Amino acid sequence: MEQLNDERVILILNRIVAGGVTDTGLQNGLLDHYCCFIEEMLLTGADFESAYEIAFQAITPNGIYEIQEELYFISNYKQQTIMKLAIYFSSFLTAFCISTGIMFKTMHWPGASIVVQIGFLLVISSAIILFSNSLKHWKSHTAAYNTRVVTGFIAALLISVGAIFKSLHLATGGEQVVAGVLLLNLIFLPLFFYHLYRGAITNTSKISN
Repeated sequence: MEQLNDERVILILNRIVAGGVTDTGLQNGLLDHYCCFIEEMLLTGADFESAYEIAFQAITPNGIYEIQEELYFISNYKQQTIMKLAIYFSSFLTAFCISTGIMFKTMHWPGASIVVQIGFLLVISSAIILFSNSLKHWKSHTAAYNTRVVTGFIAALLISVGAIFKSLHLATGGEQVVAGVLLLNLIFLPLFFYHLYRGAITNTSKISN
């Protein structure tokens, strides 16, 4: 079997690293896999450039980073399950408390402010959990997606803290809510629905093909 020279091996490794793979063991494993694939194609008479592109398309058609994400998911399945359970349960409590608090306020029942404050505190905790989880995959996402994550996190904090400040009659509560809603409506929501649209178009294309 024809051996690749050091320059070509380094070229392959650099592309693996540029693809977002940070785990050293996975880098070496992928490098060996790509090199073997390319060397076998060279034996059939293919040139290096063609074999190089075909290898990456055949081994990682959805991108190199997907391999690391799958490895991370398998290695941290239990932690991922616990985190998702915490997120879903926290989101349920948030919706429950805020909706219940609104009902209490509408009916002028006692305890409405406390229930709403608990709901917004849960919004803050959920936002922190989701944001910290997104940071783990920061490099694998586009700038638009990361912008959506940051603005959504800041908007959630501003609206929640502002609402709590307003209920406690503290200064700057209204300003925080206004700033949070502006971020939400002008940046987060347009990007959110744009990504939903792009995802739907991509899925439709895959099904039609």
